[in-house]
Amino acid sequence: HQARRCLIDWLGVTLAGSRHASVVHLCAAAEELDSGDEATLIGRGRGASLPWAALINGFMSHVLDYDDTFNPARTTIHGSAPVWPVVLALAERLPFDGARALAAFIAGFETEVRVALAAGPAHYEAGWHVTGTAGHFGAAAAGANVLRLPPLAVANALGVAGTQAAGLKGVYGSMGKALHPGKAAMDGLLAAFLAREGFTATDSIIEGVRGFLQVLSPDSEPLWATRGLGREWMVCDDGFKPYPCGSLTHPTIEGVIDLRRQHEIDPAEIDYIESTVNDYVSWVTGNRDPTTGLEAKFSIYHCAAVAALDGRAGLTQFESDRVLDPDVMGMRARVRIDVDKSLPKDAARVSLLLSDGRRLTMDVLHNKGTPAKPMSDAELEEKFLELAGPLLGSETAKQVVRRCWRFEEVADAGEIVRMCRGQQ
Repeated sequence: HQARRCLIDWLGVTLAGSRHASVVHLCAAAEELDSGDEATLIGRGRGASLPWAALINGFMSHVLDYDDTFNPARTTIHGSAPVWPVVLALAERLPFDGARALAAFIAGFETEVRVALAAGPAHYEAGWHVTGTAGHFGAAAAGANVLRLPPLAVANALGVAGTQAAGLKGVYGSMGKALHPGKAAMDGLLAAFLAREGFTATDSIIEGVRGFLQVLSPDSEPLWATRGLGREWMVCDDGFKPYPCGSLTHPTIEGVIDLRRQHEIDPAEIDYIESTVNDYVSWVTGNRDPTTGLEAKFSIYHCAAVAALDGRAGLTQFESDRVLDPDVMGMRARVRIDVDKSLPKDAARVSLLLSDGRRLTMDVLHNKGTPAKPMSDAELEEKFLELAGPLLGSETAKQVVRRCWRFEEVADAGEIVRMCRGQQ
């Protein structure tokens, strides 16, 4: 059931992401370098070869920063973006049923998340984008599962994926961030096909000497990769986003919106916004003066400002004209951030200081969408319909979501992406 939820969320955010201006550049490159049309580019009204479809669909699913987030203390990874593009591209090639697609997705998700947990905080804090690095392993595992590779070939597929693993936080706020899961999907797909054809690599790419963990996370704990394997399912702790921006900003957004609503605050009454947050917030989302929508997604200052002014943080709040609005810029200047290292990533202590001297405070213990405060099936479906409806039409969007809820009964898994092809 959680895998079905991941599929619904992934399809919705990918459809919405397909309209982002940056996607034009990837499609233009694909047209120049590749003339295939065997796999659907979701929402673009056209297709591409399997590798390019995996890349572009992976990119589109992450470009809005609206996709699912596995976000415990040890790591942060967007699990669907590197994996579903591989599974569904292969579903159009082979084909196979929805039950097999769900199994392949779970194989990929569990693999990438467990590698990420083994890499631990040192990997994240060094500046690696975990969705790009560990996502390579998830994409390869999903591809290996679909292709039903024997054990040695699976090990080689992981080895080929691991040596391609990359993704740097230095590109946050640009088109480069969403390239990471797209490239993970493309590279993982390649790794699975190479392994099927007998291509070899080390069988200890994760834990071996000069392997992934030793090189990219010297403070790693390899046993995290197999802890509870086969008994504990990491996908059940996946989270879903109510706001299209960095997950670290969500507790503050929620606190500001709730205070504004509960006390019927006029934004003109707000002198300052104060938020005490996890340390990661101060440097991952610390852009004080964003100038583009992509930059604003990693600005705690912008997120708090639009939450105060608009009472929401939706897609329109992260469009460039809103980012450059003088009222928003003025409110951003009145946002203050303090750090409390004891706070978890999904918590914040938010205060509004008003012109009449009142100070309104709220503790957000867990923000909406996290495992401790999950989005319901109805809320997830509402998010999908809001994102998919404008591109597919209301009736088609409803048909898609109905099939997703019963995806294990679908005879041809590729049908679901073809329904989401949209118009060019």
